[in-house]
Amino acid sequence: MAQLLNGWIWEEGAVPNALVSEAGLIALLIGQTIAEVERDLIIETLRACDGNRTRAAKTLAISVRTLRNKIHEYEAKGLDIPAPIHNGSELVGCR
Repeated sequence: MAQLLNGWIWEEGAVPNALVSEAGLIALLIGQTIAEVERDLIIETLRACDGNRTRAAKTLAISVRTLRNKIHEYEAKGLDIPAPIHNGSELVGCR
């Protein structure tokens, strides 16, 4: 039985972040709009980068300005956006 986790559908017993075949990944995306896939990718990348906007933008190959605009759009819709996590004097980067 499939379950929803952070906006993604996982088969029961599946481990999040496990490697998925290209066909399996595409099957998970079918039925979502491009805007939904983009939103989920941006939010999950921010989570993986512990909220670090600069590193998330580099990972996504978009400008920080574009990322910031998307974040403002998502916040206006009431979505929870990961805040930057500080570890000592440095920002924690992407995993």
